[in-house]
Amino acid sequence: MPDLRHLRYFVAVAEELNFTRAAKRLHIAQPPLSIQIRQLEEELDVPLLLRTRQRVELTDGGRAYLEQARQILRSVENAKVQAQRAQRGEIGQLAIGFFEHMSYTLLPPILRAYREQYPLVDVQLRWFPVVDLVDGLLRGEIDISFMRPVSGSEALKSETLLTEPFILAVPADHPFVGLDSVSLSDCSSENFIIYSSKVAPDFHRTIFNMCAEAGFEPRIVTEAAQVYTLLGLVSSGAGLAFVPSGVRRVHFEHVKYVSLTDTNAEIEVQLAWTRTPTSLLSAFIDTAKDFVRTFGIP
Repeated sequence: MPDLRHLRYFVAVAEELNFTRAAKRLHIAQPPLSIQIRQLEEELDVPLLLRTRQRVELTDGGRAYLEQARQILRSVENAKVQAQRAQRGEIGQLAIGFFEHMSYTLLPPILRAYREQYPLVDVQLRWFPVVDLVDGLLRGEIDISFMRPVSGSEALKSETLLTEPFILAVPADHPFVGLDSVSLSDCSSENFIIYSSKVAPDFHRTIFNMCAEAGFEPRIVTEAAQVYTLLGLVSSGAGLAFVPSGVRRVHFEHVKYVSLTDTNAEIEVQLAWTRTPTSLLSAFIDTAKDFVRTFGIP
């Protein structure tokens, strides 16, 4: 079977219709070029060129072979480019899992930065409740996911993106509004709306622990599954809510945000995956880490 070298040599001669110019274009001597073309014709058992002292012409078989040879060389070059792009993580399909809090904090700016760098990657976004993200990864429904820290799953690999403190969401007419910050211990007599222990067990546990360290148990009015539900209830005056600082990006009517002192409680955001990172995964991880390192909490 002819090899790629034969095809390149033949295309050069066919396009130049001159062995001297073709040899110069290929950076080889003319005699070896003539030998290679002869070998190709013998391999195909088809004369490709008519040679005279005055000129070189393509035969009918040569014209047909030239078209096919060009297609093959273009396909080989395209395969090379695609392989290089895949190796750099520039093409492919990436399914990204996320939970609600990410949809208005980290996910949008990181995704914009990623798409700017890797526009040919087919990105698929899939929302999960926090408690279902690990199963989504283990089932292979997603390749990588934003998530809260989990324990007991050796199959997961993870990178911490950032940690963020809790702040208070308070009704717009609350006495705390206008203060730069409030002490957690000053909240002991307040009513609270908190995250459901079934949907956000890490938030629920952390809130109770930090209140216990401040010397009180929060008086719970109700529990909610989503931050928008919490903020809606806060806006009604039903109570206060502890939320991650990134929630400041959510502008909700009749709700203000106040920083907390005397607590070190923080929420951690991770990226997690289940297999050795491919170039595609690594590119997304690096983009996310670079964004957080440069800009911090959105």
